[in-house]
Amino acid sequence: MTKPMDWRSVRDLLLERAVPVSTETVSVDNAAGRILAAPTAAVREVPPFDRSPYDGYAFRSADTAGELPVTLTILEEVPAGAVPTQTVTPGTAVKILTGAPIPPGADAVSKFEETDFTPETVTLKRAYQPGENLIYRGEDVYVGMGLTHAGQVVDAGVAGALWSQGIDSVLVYRRPRVAVISTGSELEEGTGFPTEGRIPNSNRLAFETALKLAGAEPIYYGTPRDDCAAIAELLERALGECDMVLTTGGVSVGDYDLTPAALERAGAEIAVRNIGLKPGGKCCFGWKNGRLAACLSGNPASALTCFYAVSLPVLRRLCGRERAALPEVSARLGADFKKGGKQTRLVRGHLSVDEHGLVFYPAAQQGNGALHTLAGANALAEIPVGAGPQSAGTVLRVSYFGI
Repeated sequence: MTKPMDWRSVRDLLLERAVPVSTETVSVDNAAGRILAAPTAAVREVPPFDRSPYDGYAFRSADTAGELPVTLTILEEVPAGAVPTQTVTPGTAVKILTGAPIPPGADAVSKFEETDFTPETVTLKRAYQPGENLIYRGEDVYVGMGLTHAGQVVDAGVAGALWSQGIDSVLVYRRPRVAVISTGSELEEGTGFPTEGRIPNSNRLAFETALKLAGAEPIYYGTPRDDCAAIAELLERALGECDMVLTTGGVSVGDYDLTPAALERAGAEIAVRNIGLKPGGKCCFGWKNGRLAACLSGNPASALTCFYAVSLPVLRRLCGRERAALPEVSARLGADFKKGGKQTRLVRGHLSVDEHGLVFYPAAQQGNGALHTLAGANALAEIPVGAGPQSAGTVLRVSYFGI
């Protein structure tokens, strides 16, 4: 029997074949969270004029080159948003506020607290150099300077930088369309009490939410009964209409675990069948026309664990992110974890920071169906194959899916 591949090898194998989706142009004020598909460069200088970084006085530095202190006559006051009307000449100064333009003739600024002043005069107590306390035009941003790059998420800084440049639209990758299919005759839709022998289809909303948070557009294709032809029909339609397909249920070895066979019947090439992972090792991944079908366990927590570890990086690649694989860090275990195993185990929990650095707190329950333990979880800690129970303080490798 062939040994199952480890989850990182499966992830990397799938990433090799994944390519970003097509692009579209959206307005900057509607681009939050989108992924840029092209770089942008500055078309304006920032600041657009020489300005003051302080509340103080603008003057000629040459006036401080002789005997000190020196008293200058104040010509006017220039607040931020105003334009100077006077030219600074020998023996004069302009009262200036933070962000205001430097008046003609001035080449230095003093802070209020460095001077003695009256409404009519200012006394400078030390020498100033030309250009001292001046922010020059284009000092922050010059024309042609790169502002953003492809694969970057439009966050607050990106949006503000683009808007300040007068750039009101950007090229982004469109949101990948991901089909969601929940297999199993036992599943029941809705939030009411299910009929006897059936269970709520919690996987649907859990995965629709996970997909939205990842930047995708989930499309629900329904809950086919445990019938190979019915599952294959939905898979074939979804693979023809969406960028990726995600199914839950029917991937183990029971009489009603029909999804792998249905995937082949739908015309897909199976790339991976099961991986060396607990939980979530029962799975199936296949391709058709460059589109991935990720068929995961019907157990909610198992399915989400495999999704975050293996499928989410592929989805991030489809979204156009520059770094598709999840960030990995070393973190201390914040509490004892009493299970080991013959397979690599991914423990769900919360990655946080304390006074000693990164710390990972495992969820109290790690059962395959304990979906509620993923509430608030943002990371998976890896316990290597063959390792036994882990004590608090042990340093583990942690994959962070909170971003």
